[in-house]
Amino acid sequence: MLRQYNETEAARLAPMTADGAAVRAAGDLSTARTSTEFVVEDVFTITGRGRIATGTVRSGILRVDDAIEIVRQGAVEAATSITGIEMFRKRASEATVGELAGILLRDAVDVRRGDIIRPAASA
Repeated sequence: MLRQYNETEAARLAPMTADGAAVRAAGDLSTARTSTEFVVEDVFTITGRGRIATGTVRSGILRVDDAIEIVRQGAVEAATSITGIEMFRKRASEATVGELAGILLRDAVDVRRGDIIRPAASA
């Protein structure tokens, strides 16, 4: 019964998606989310500090000195590392799920609202 509802709801929502693709039924979604994701809400450049991306940690944990990559629309745009994390005017060594944070990036990379910051793939 629930699967039938999900398929009906997916069909109803399909025209509303950005690319017109059908929404997958809930039974098809992976429930195990192991990757770390930070959703960028705003970006600032502060003289003497560098580029800071503010946003929310959607899953996982980000730590200072982590190698990261900036993902835009599914493609990796740039790679850098985290030199600092701040939350409400205090410094932190890590940011966990649900926390609002500012992430200081080592390089002046192109970061925009809506980008995803995630740990770089291990070699």
